[in-house]
Amino acid sequence: MRRLQLIESVRDILAKAGFYLSERHYDRNISFDIIARKDDELLIIGVSVNADSSRMRNAKELKILSDVLDGSSIFIAEKGGKRSLEKGVLYSRQDVPLLSLETLYDMFIEGVPPYVFSAPGGFYVKMNSDIIKEARKERKISLNRLADIGGVSRKAIQKYEKGMGADLEVALKLQEFLGEDIILPLNPLDYSEESEYSMDFPEGMRGFDKDIFEYLTSIGYRIVPTWKCPFEAITEDEKDVLLTGVGSEESPQVQKKAKIVSDISHITERDSVIFLRKRVTRVNLEGIPIIDINELSSIDSKEDIINLLKERKGDN
Repeated sequence: MRRLQLIESVRDILAKAGFYLSERHYDRNISFDIIARKDDELLIIGVSVNADSSRMRNAKELKILSDVLDGSSIFIAEKGGKRSLEKGVLYSRQDVPLLSLETLYDMFIEGVPPYVFSAPGGFYVKMNSDIIKEARKERKISLNRLADIGGVSRKAIQKYEKGMGADLEVALKLQEFLGEDIILPLNPLDYSEESEYSMDFPEGMRGFDKDIFEYLTSIGYRIVPTWKCPFEAITEDEKDVLLTGVGSEESPQVQKKAKIVSDISHITERDSVIFLRKRVTRVNLEGIPIIDINELSSIDSKEDIINLLKERKGDN
């Protein structure tokens, strides 16, 4: 299956599951392939035939976007190296959950989450430590006895009772012996903690672009630069998150980027803005408010920017 076919298969699954999807762009220079929303659930999705391809370098930016936009990042692939990804197994790359198409289908269409995760050394599961402890104590099973059943050490059983993951084969032996469902489902959407990421301006940023972001910082915004997005940064404070684009002038390239950003802004339910160097007569592009360099001198605060965006949003 080729990458574009795989993207379409992912879109089909999400659409059937009731997600609202971003428009198709098929742009390899953009880190994500699909943004999807269903109620309060926002997904930032990358797709590649092989999880070890160069496209996985974008995983870090997927994670940054999902953190800042309060969403979840997922990467979908068919293979990892020369091996096919197993159905029902949760993999990861650069702290981003990695799933096969079949696992995605089971999650969102069949309502069956993965139970197994891949880690160095093999396949593992999470176990319900409370059930293990209660079953062992109620039936007066010693740690040594349970260790013998699982083929592990006494110390390993103690760690399982404190929440440590176990080899799949060991967990199945313990589950069969105890007669209890001790293997827990995994939720890829709650997979990892927030990432640490740089807020330094990208190397090579200078002139007008840098002036804009230094100005936004000076009035109290935090800037999260992006590298492979149709916008140059995410601008945020405790209340607002703005998808922020910067350009020299209105051009076909800026128009194309604005169309993608407008779509993303709608799905993520975040506002967006484009700062342009040259003065323009229109007040928005594809519904995204435009602020040109000549207007910056009259803007003294975040409130001024937000009010101006409200006035110009969606006006044609």
